[in-house]
Amino acid sequence: MQHRGMRVESGGPALGLSGYWRIDTSEDRSRELASVLSGAASLAELVQTRLRQSRHSTGRASIAPVVVDPRLLSGFSAPIPAPVVDCLVGLAIREAAFRELFIDSSNWQHWESLSEEDQREFSRVHRALEDVYAYARLTRIATVLGRYLTAMRAMLAPRMPSGDVLDIVSRDIVLELWLRGVLHEERLPDDSSAELREAVAILNDMTVGYTTLRHPRERLDRAGEVWSWLRTLPRSVRAEPSFDERASDAILDSGLESEAEANRTQMRKNVMGGAAEGGFTDLSCYLLDTPRKPATKESTDFVNGAGEGTRIVSRELHELGIRASTTMVRNARFDPDDYEKVRMQVVQEIEAVRHLFARLDDVESRFRHGLRRGKLDGRSLSKLGAGKLNVFKLRDNRHRTSMALVFLIDVSASMRSYMSVVDRAACVVAEALRGLAPQVWYEVLTYTSGGLHPGAPVQLTRLASTGFPLSLRDVWSDGGTPTGEAISAALLELRMRRAERKLILHFTDGHPKDTYVVRQALELCRRDRVDVLTISVGASQEALYGVDRCEVAYTVSELPSVLTRLLPRLYR
Repeated sequence: MQHRGMRVESGGPALGLSGYWRIDTSEDRSRELASVLSGAASLAELVQTRLRQSRHSTGRASIAPVVVDPRLLSGFSAPIPAPVVDCLVGLAIREAAFRELFIDSSNWQHWESLSEEDQREFSRVHRALEDVYAYARLTRIATVLGRYLTAMRAMLAPRMPSGDVLDIVSRDIVLELWLRGVLHEERLPDDSSAELREAVAILNDMTVGYTTLRHPRERLDRAGEVWSWLRTLPRSVRAEPSFDERASDAILDSGLESEAEANRTQMRKNVMGGAAEGGFTDLSCYLLDTPRKPATKESTDFVNGAGEGTRIVSRELHELGIRASTTMVRNARFDPDDYEKVRMQVVQEIEAVRHLFARLDDVESRFRHGLRRGKLDGRSLSKLGAGKLNVFKLRDNRHRTSMALVFLIDVSASMRSYMSVVDRAACVVAEALRGLAPQVWYEVLTYTSGGLHPGAPVQLTRLASTGFPLSLRDVWSDGGTPTGEAISAALLELRMRRAERKLILHFTDGHPKDTYVVRQALELCRRDRVDVLTISVGASQEALYGVDRCEVAYTVSELPSVLTRLLPRLYR
């Protein structure tokens, strides 16, 4: 791939590295997000597959897709700036490389003898060295992959240290200056002390040949040697100005915040908002500031005991006229073993449902016969004997239209015996729709309540969405059945999407807590032209959901046939 003339620094022009595949750049934010997230996830998957073919991969049994969190793009309107997209792709392929090439720092032979503080410091040094290895390895595969990593660092890495801090020969400063020299090809500042220059040179000599060590345990041992030497240097004795402080000073000096600097600041905040240690956005090896989450007025959207990342939607439901108890939505936790185990159980069902959704736009299509090119028409072959050549046919396909879909699954106490069915049903729909973005936006939500008593909080868990794999850990379950509130919450999600068709696909055992609220929610959906189709486990519910809007299923293997009967009813 050649990308001549394209700049990757955060202040570059609108066309960045991602410009060549973002052919559908749009002012429609939902389409834009789907394009960016699916593109980043696809590139990450390609990197994983390419590295998996090498015998120097860590050899995990299955390839779990990289989770690209759309919250990393918070604050950016469509079309999303190209440097921001390049940064997101860089994060995704970095994570893909780490999954295939990196082993946890706890595998070091001396790990157990370290204090907790030393373990954190060793892990950071190890990840810094692995970043250098990943950059070298991916660049050998394709130059453009290295450029994505460079664009990511240009957006997120802190400014080059300067001033009095360069008089201090500390572990952090030496490591940061070495990283900037290796990854950014930046020279040491002219005002750095002779002692600091000597320390960086020693570290550089110690790491010569690190990128040629193909086995991860060999690199882990070398990281131990580097860390042991760094321990001979003192820790930082004074705090540097934070990134935000340095950025603010630069803005004040210039008198104007440039668009590139604003993008950088916003992306930095998004990344630091979810930088769990060792996770997707753990950039601790770049000496990023410690994430800070000050209390604000917005914290009223969260309740005690709801858990980090939980969003409260009670107020929005009340505005719809749904007098719901405290209603909250949170993300489930991804586990690659869970994902692969369930996926392997329903491979055939996934393909059947994917084929069904992919052909929805062909429901009213038809063949044109008597053409001179196209597909050979067996009914007209006799014409060949008379010398006629109009023996071909072509299908007139309807214009493809967009769809937004929420798969809503009841996981109340009465569904306890069906939980294995729930997992497989969620996997069938999520995996079937994953390859249809951006034409189809989807989300998989489960719902229950925090108890069987009146006023118990309504709890929804997001298992999957466009750009996310199926996640099955930390799911709220075993409570009541607040179906009406859940359908209304799904409607709120769909109201934020721009699509020609909007659909709630509801999977339940048929025992809602309050049928009045259900009818209320169904009427709201009807007004918004959102279709609600229900798949009921073992019991028909046409009286509640409407004739031709409800089907009965007993096993997950019936899901494709049930959908085959239900979905065409939308296009009559």
